[in-house]
Amino acid sequence: MNGRKLLLSAIIAALFQFSVNTAIANPSELEEKLWVNLDLASDTADFRIHLPYDGCLSIISTVPGRKQRDLLWGPRIMKKGTWRVPLPAGRILNRSGTVELFNIEIKSSSQTGSRGNGERQFNNPSGLDFDAVKNEILVADTGNDRIVRLARNGRFIAQHGGFGLSFGDRSEEREDSLDDPHDVAIGGFSNFYVSDHNNERICIFDSYRSYRGNLYPRSDDRRNRLSRPRGLKVDSENNIWVVEGRADRVLKVSPSGDKLFEVGGFGWSAQQLKDPTQIDISASGGEIYIADRGKGRIAVFDRLGAFISEIRDHLKSPCGVAIDEDGLVLVCDDQTNELGLYTPQGIRLSYLDRCADGTVFRRPADIAVTDSEIFMADSGNHRVLTFSRKKTGSNVAWQATPAVLE
Repeated sequence: MNGRKLLLSAIIAALFQFSVNTAIANPSELEEKLWVNLDLASDTADFRIHLPYDGCLSIISTVPGRKQRDLLWGPRIMKKGTWRVPLPAGRILNRSGTVELFNIEIKSSSQTGSRGNGERQFNNPSGLDFDAVKNEILVADTGNDRIVRLARNGRFIAQHGGFGLSFGDRSEEREDSLDDPHDVAIGGFSNFYVSDHNNERICIFDSYRSYRGNLYPRSDDRRNRLSRPRGLKVDSENNIWVVEGRADRVLKVSPSGDKLFEVGGFGWSAQQLKDPTQIDISASGGEIYIADRGKGRIAVFDRLGAFISEIRDHLKSPCGVAIDEDGLVLVCDDQTNELGLYTPQGIRLSYLDRCADGTVFRRPADIAVTDSEIFMADSGNHRVLTFSRKKTGSNVAWQATPAVLE
C-alpha cells in the first residue's frame, strides 16, 4: 500500500510543471535572495521558502486576466531563515501567484483642518472614507452636522447636509439634513452612505452627491429600527455593514435595504460586543473586523458571523480599524492616542502617536487606507491626517499548472 502511495505521488508530481522566477526588490542584499521550492503531493502543496531578512510573508494566488488576488497564507511576521509552509494541494492546483516578503513603513505626511465650520475646518470629525474613483476624501464632520469632500491634497470640494431632524414637520425641514453624522462610506454604485447618528438612520447620496433617501430603516418600515448607528463599511458585494452602538451589534444590510443578518449583541462572551464603534471587511476572505471599544479589542469574525479571534496587543480603547491591501490591520485607539499596524494574528509591527511637526494625536477616531496612503480622523484636534505608506520587499512567482500531455 505504501508503495502505491509513493508511486501515485510521483505520477502526480510528474504531471505538474513549476516555474519560479525571482525578483529582488532590496538591492542591499548582496548574496542572499528570496527563493521558493514548491513540491506537490497527492493532498499537500509544500512551499519551502528561504527568507534573506525579517519581514511579513504572504502566499498569494492571482486570477489570470483579472486584478483579483487571493491571500492563501499570511501575512505573518517571519524571521530570516528557511521555512516550510504546507497548504492543501486543492488550493493551488491549476493556479499561479507570488510569494511576498515585505515590510511597511508609515510616516506622517500632511494635515488638513482646525476647529471651526469653514471650508477646511472641522468639529470633532468621527469618520471618513476614500473614494478611489473620484480621488476624494469624504469626512463625517460630526460636530458641524455635515459631510465634507476633500481632494487628495486637502483642497475643499463641497459639503453636504447641515443640521436637521429626519422626522417631523416636512414643511420646515430639508430631507438631506443631518444630526451628528458619525461615519460615511463609499458605495459600489458611486453612492455614499451616511450613518446619521441622532436621526437613527442610514441615508444615501448618489453619484451626483444628491440625497436619495433612507437605506435603513425605510420610511414605511415599522418593525426595524436603528439605535445610534456609528461605523459604516460597504463590502465587495455592495452590502452595507452598520455598527449599531446602543444595541452593541453589527448589521449586514443589502443594497436594497433588507437586513441580512447581525453579529454581536451585548454580553461578555467572545461572540458578543460592548460599545462597538467602527468596522472593516477583509477583501481577501471576507473576515469582519470590529473595533470593540468597551472590551479593548478588535474582534474578528468570519463572513458568516462566527467568532475567529481577537487583537488586544497595546490596545485600551480601539475605535477605528482598517484592513490594507496586504491584509495587515490598522487600528487607532482614542485612549492611548496611537495608530498601530498589526498582523491578522494580533502582533503589533509599528505605531505612531504624533505628526512630523511633533503635535500628538488626540482621540483619533477612524482610518481609511490606500496602497500608498493612510487617512485618519484626528477628532480631538479637529483635523484629518495623511500618512505615507511605503512598501518594500521581494517577491517570487510560483506556478502550479498541469503539463501538456501528447
